[in-house]
Amino acid sequence: MRSFIFVVVFVFTALLSQQAQAFECGKLDFGAKLSDIDDGNFILYTEKEGVSYYNYVGICRLPVHQKASPAIAYAFIDGKYYARIIRVVGRDKEDILADMKKNLCTPTSIKDDAEWSLYGCDLPNDVEFKFKYNNKTGEAKTAAYSKSLREKIGKSSNADPAEFSEK
Repeated sequence: MRSFIFVVVFVFTALLSQQAQAFECGKLDFGAKLSDIDDGNFILYTEKEGVSYYNYVGICRLPVHQKASPAIAYAFIDGKYYARIIRVVGRDKEDILADMKKNLCTPTSIKDDAEWSLYGCDLPNDVEFKFKYNNKTGEAKTAAYSKSLREKIGKSSNADPAEFSEK
């Protein structure tokens, strides 16, 4: 009987610890090692300028899923979680700005021209949030990224964290 109880407790503990390590796409745990958060659902699709871009094919529910069908990429520098990049087409810019102000932050920097609008703000824990909107096509891109990890790729890099890297 003791052996049976030991086995049940061991299996139950193993199941709980495995779930605790699963990636939570809503958390911005920048700096976490890919090897620690990878639950087998990260798929590398390209590397560019010192940044590795992954699709996450596991279960992921973000607030944006209630209003759009987003394309989401995760970026890593030296195996560390660096950025979450989201691209959406067809959402109204003012609606996105209202969600941004309500749920994240009020933009501190604004740049507008005929084609693109850019909004940005700082979040806690050295995280920057950017929102780019193409005024002609309705394409929206957001990026939340670690400012300290961005410094690792150097000033020579032209990689914009709000850009998806294309193959």
